[in-house]
Amino acid sequence: MLVVVISLLARVWADDPGETAPELKGPLVSAVTGTTDRLTPAEASTDPTIAPAPGRLQPSQDEWEALLPRVQAVVDENPGDVNALRKLALAHYNLGNLDEAAAIYEDLLAIEEDSVLRNRLGNTLRDMGDLAGAEAAYRKAIADDPTIVPHYLNLAELLWRQGRGQEALAVLDEGLGAVPEEKSAALEEGREVLERTMD
Repeated sequence: MLVVVISLLARVWADDPGETAPELKGPLVSAVTGTTDRLTPAEASTDPTIAPAPGRLQPSQDEWEALLPRVQAVVDENPGDVNALRKLALAHYNLGNLDEAAAIYEDLLAIEEDSVLRNRLGNTLRDMGDLAGAEAAYRKAIADDPTIVPHYLNLAELLWRQGRGQEALAVLDEGLGAVPEEKSAALEEGREVLERTMD
């Protein structure tokens, strides 16, 4: 779920079996960065802590399953613990409990706007099939904090999958103009990937 091993480009048979065409596999954000939703430093440092298995960037499915009752117990004891609620939403998302994740994200966003949570809501809505809702969430996340790379990658990937390739490239270009240069490599790589798939 969180850590997705994806090949950036794959060859697939075109109409002519002797000819091949590139195809993008998996979410662009995963293809470029290796993850969709990383824990923020505050989320990672609060109880209950999440310690990924050695060699993993993010918790595994089993680790999320083990974490869910622990973090639910923290939330039950203190319903106002925002970091616990953020972890609970992530656990639900990564276990495929999308309705639960979306509800928690919406409740947290009603309390205080947060571009990372808005982006995560976009991911959840995307996976639920609500593409218009996901697009609106990604655009709001970008408007609220235009310096965060995954917001642009998620929106670009969503647009590209809808056949809106030029819009996707424009989103990545917008990101290249907004994010700090030292963080722009993933956007540049994402742009190159999309350009190759559109040739």
